[in-house]
Amino acid sequence: MKMVDGEVRNMIDAAVELARRAGIGELASSATLSAIADGGSDRRFYRLAGKNRTAVVLFQPGGGGEIDSYVEIARFLERFRAGAPEIYAFDRERGLILMEDLGDLHLEDALKTASSREAAAYYAGALDILVELETSVTGALAHEGLLRDRIFDEKTLLGETEYFMREFIEGFCPVPVPDSWEGERRFLAETLAREPLVFMHRDFQCRNIMLKDGRARIVDFQTAHRGPGLYDAASLLKDAYHPVPAEERRTLLEEFHAKLQARGARRGERFDDFHQTFTIAGVQRTLQALAAFVKLGTRKGKPRFLESIPSGIDLLEQGAREAGRLPGLETMVAAVRTRMRAMREKGLSE
Repeated sequence: MKMVDGEVRNMIDAAVELARRAGIGELASSATLSAIADGGSDRRFYRLAGKNRTAVVLFQPGGGGEIDSYVEIARFLERFRAGAPEIYAFDRERGLILMEDLGDLHLEDALKTASSREAAAYYAGALDILVELETSVTGALAHEGLLRDRIFDEKTLLGETEYFMREFIEGFCPVPVPDSWEGERRFLAETLAREPLVFMHRDFQCRNIMLKDGRARIVDFQTAHRGPGLYDAASLLKDAYHPVPAEERRTLLEEFHAKLQARGARRGERFDDFHQTFTIAGVQRTLQALAAFVKLGTRKGKPRFLESIPSGIDLLEQGAREAGRLPGLETMVAAVRTRMRAMREKGLSE
C-alpha cells in the first residue's frame, strides 16, 4: 500500500521514536523509510535506513494483542537462537515493532537459482530450526507458560478441512463431494491429533524463511501454537510455492528424523512410520494452503496467490495416493483437475 506524504512522515516519526527508545542513534537522528513487499497478511513492513544501519518496522493495524504476541514469541525464540529477529522496541498502541533487518533474500528466491547441493544446504538449515523448535524450545514451553491456550487440536484440524471445502470447493471449483470424504477428513485430524505437541510455527514455508549471513531465519511466527511437529515439516517440504522432488524430500526427511532422534525426540519411532505421518500432515497442510490461495487471490485482491494452485493440486494428488486410504479425496482431486481444465478452456475461448 502506497502511503501519502503525511502518512510517511508520521510513520518515520514513530519509527525514529522507537529507535531513540532502543538507543540506536544512527536511526534516531536521520533515517529514510521504504516499503517492503507484503505477503498474505494485513501487516505491513518498512525498512528504516540510516547511513550505516537498517531496521525493519512492522505495522499491525489495530496493534494490541497481535503486537504482544509477536514480541513475546520473538524474544522467547531469540533465547534459543531459533532464527527469530531481535526485537529492539515496540509500541503496542500504535501497532509498531522495530526489529532486526533480516534482509530481502527469502528461501523461495534463493532456491530459484540454487544448485541441488546449495538447495539441500538451505533446506538443512531450515530443518535445523525445526529441530530446535521441537526439542529445546518445546521443552521450555511448559516452564514458561507460553502458548498454554493455543493448541492445534483435532477441532482446529477439522476446521482447516472445513476451510478447504468452503473456500476451494464451494467458492472456487465446485465438484461432487464423495460420501467417504467426511470420514477421510476425520482420519486426517485424528492421526495428527495423536502426534506429540511441539512448538509449531504454523506457516513454515519458503516465503517465511529468510537467509541472512548464510543462516536460515524465520518470520511470521506470531500465530504459533502447540501442535503436531510434522505439520511444519510438511509446510516446508510439501510447499506449493517451491515443491521439492520426491527423492530429495525423502532424503531431507531422513536427515530430519535422525537429528530429532539424536536430540532425544521421537525415540524408538521407525522412519517408515514417521514418513507415513508426514504424508498425512502433507495432505492436511496442502488442503489448508489451497483454501488460503483462493481466499487471498479472490477475496483479498492478491491474484498472484492463484498461481500456486496447480502445484498445490499436484501435491494433494501425490499425498492422497501415497497415504493409501483417501479414495474419496483422490476422486475429488481428479474432478477438480477436470473442472479447472474446463475453466481454463472457457477462459481462452472468451
